Amino acid sequence: MIQGKSYIRSIEKYVKSVDEVFRLGVKITKENTEQIGKIGFPSLEVGQAMFPPVVGRFTRFNVEGKEITRRDLPKETIYVSMYSTRREFRGRDQTEEVTDFVDIPRQVYKKEIMAGTGFEVVIEAKDDDLFLLINATFNKETDLEKAVVGANIILELVGYCEVFSEQLDTYYKPSQLKRYNWVFLESNGWPWEERKERFKKIVESGKKSKQMVIWERLETIANYNPDFEAIGQNGFSGYVIFGFKDKGLYVFESANVGNATYIVRGDWESVSKMSKAEIIQNNLHEWRLIHRNDWKGKVKKVLG
Repeated sequence: MIQGKSYIRSIEKYVKSVDEVFRLGVKITKENTEQIGKIGFPSLEVGQAMFPPVVGRFTRFNVEGKEITRRDLPKETIYVSMYSTRREFRGRDQTEEVTDFVDIPRQVYKKEIMAGTGFEVVIEAKDDDLFLLINATFNKETDLEKAVVGANIILELVGYCEVFSEQLDTYYKPSQLKRYNWVFLESNGWPWEERKERFKKIVESGKKSKQMVIWERLETIANYNPDFEAIGQNGFSGYVIFGFKDKGLYVFESANVGNATYIVRGDWESVSKMSKAEIIQNNLHEWRLIHRNDWKGKVKKVLG
């Protein structure tokens, strides 16, 4: 058992007695039921899976990956959208107050995204006992680095982590998992002003100075009449999907003003099971629209 640590750097000493493969998680007991309940499962029953909520650096890396700053490359120009009020000259000593979005250029080092591990946590059963587990089997010879991340995810969620043998002949693994990473909401035919309340919590979680920018983006996409909107929860908190079934397009938008808009093709069930890191790393998106002055025009070309 791994306990008394907030995180580990190596898992080797904890798997010395393992023959070849192992699982990571905890047995669900009366003592840890309350803590595990905070993860976000509707109930502690077999056959449920989700990306764990972001509560620390390892659960964040798991879902979002990691940005690597390339200081070995020349800086590049990025633009940050800001909501600004200013006075513009109209001639003959006349000025007019104008409020709109402006793009502010900044010189920054190029950043590359390292894909996260994309582990889900699942509830499985063995005989009459329930277990919270990382939804992966680890090989002692080849998977120790990934196993360190898996163990640290459990440490962040529960406070300790156990190492289990695989024993597939006695473990019951459900044939179908019910995933709880997104809340899907019908939107077709509903006016934006009525649907807007759904996103209030997401938008207001950001800085006040950025909220107008986020509202503008969400409303721009919503005006193209998506069939449904999905709000991310747990590990996807802060993300929104707009689904256009007839076009076969699914738009990923984020409450983080620094993120781009990602548009992918495919059925929404497959898309909703992917992590952001998987989509980016495997080039599964067909469009990556940078948030700049021409962003609305590019969205119109794709969705219009």
